[in-house]
Amino acid sequence: MEPEGGGCYPRRMTSSISPVGEQARMAGGKPALALYLHIPFCSSKCGYCDFNSYEGLEHLVPEYTPALINELRLWSPAARAYHVDTVFFGGGTPSLTTLDDMSAIIAAVRDQYDIATDAEWTLEANPTELTRDHLEGLRALGINRLSMGVQSMRQAELELLEREHTPERVVQAVQDARAAGFDNMNLDLIFGLIGQRTEEWQESLERVLQFHPEHLSCYALTVEPGTALYYRVQKGQLPDPDPDVAAEEYEWTRERLAHAGYQQYEISNWAQPGRACRHNLVYWRAEPYLGFGAGAHSFFAGQRFANVDAPNRYEEAIAATVEARETTGSAAMQQIAGGETPDDATQQADTMILGLRLMEGVDLDGFAARFGVRAERAFADAIAKHTRLGLIEVVDGRLRLTSRGLLLSNEVFVDLLPDPPEE
Repeated sequence: MEPEGGGCYPRRMTSSISPVGEQARMAGGKPALALYLHIPFCSSKCGYCDFNSYEGLEHLVPEYTPALINELRLWSPAARAYHVDTVFFGGGTPSLTTLDDMSAIIAAVRDQYDIATDAEWTLEANPTELTRDHLEGLRALGINRLSMGVQSMRQAELELLEREHTPERVVQAVQDARAAGFDNMNLDLIFGLIGQRTEEWQESLERVLQFHPEHLSCYALTVEPGTALYYRVQKGQLPDPDPDVAAEEYEWTRERLAHAGYQQYEISNWAQPGRACRHNLVYWRAEPYLGFGAGAHSFFAGQRFANVDAPNRYEEAIAATVEARETTGSAAMQQIAGGETPDDATQQADTMILGLRLMEGVDLDGFAARFGVRAERAFADAIAKHTRLGLIEVVDGRLRLTSRGLLLSNEVFVDLLPDPPEE
């Protein structure tokens, strides 16, 4: 549902990049670990969405929570050496999960994992489903961060995106969330919409700023292959988004949010001081995380892997794994669809690309200490080229994107990818 988080490499420029290289923080003598739990069900599928989410599969919901809990139990022995700092419920629409099911899932997480007392617990939500009672229930269960998919405060734009809520519903949902005790909230917005004028984007953002959210995720619309929006554009029913308008809106957004006191810490993410999303920083800093649920991705013990996408196949695979372990005492994780152990070249490239997404950039000495080679040598041609073009710069020993580079980050990233293996 929401581009901010998720097992979530989260789309938009990171869909083909998975974190590698465990540079884990230490907490209580243990390396830190993030948990991502994927709830793939939606009341409707938005036209622009290419996440692993499904509508019309309500009949699978009753077995999904037990499967998710079983997967948490299957992985817990391997995670005993870790200390969990963040837990993120993504989707799909996690806010559709009943409070009883959410209570059971959270209880399993707390029972099976070493959870930090100050852990960040995030839940993605749609304004449509949020009620005051449900929000109060979530807060009582320990969810302390809410990430709401607003996308726009203009009705016509919400209809273009096939969102079910209205601007008025957003206002009510935010008010109810505040009343329920949520004091750490992300609001998700999309700019560069088809036919959008810059002043219309400015109007949406100004209305959202009136809510004083602690965090904002602002993404340019991308027309992803396979989505309903993509087919409408391909058939000529809608034009392509205008990249020049999106660039103008992005530059205005950076200036406006800085003036409003928000710190930009990643290409598409801004936060009030101290309110950056701790979970998403795990991805961008190449730290370990485990993903649970249909289609969830993981980077753990030096390997990256993903679960099967289809919820029914996921439920069947978890049941088969549990049965096999009860019978034989051990069995492979049958829900895993595939994975790899990244080689050095891939680790180096991923570290560079993910690190450059952050305003802090890549620590060049840290890169050298980790890989035994300096980035300036491993990526000499790409660094020289994009320094010359004014897209990257070195400041205080860190390689980072310039203001112009933030607009053209794809051009930098593609030159950092490792060469494909020879056949």
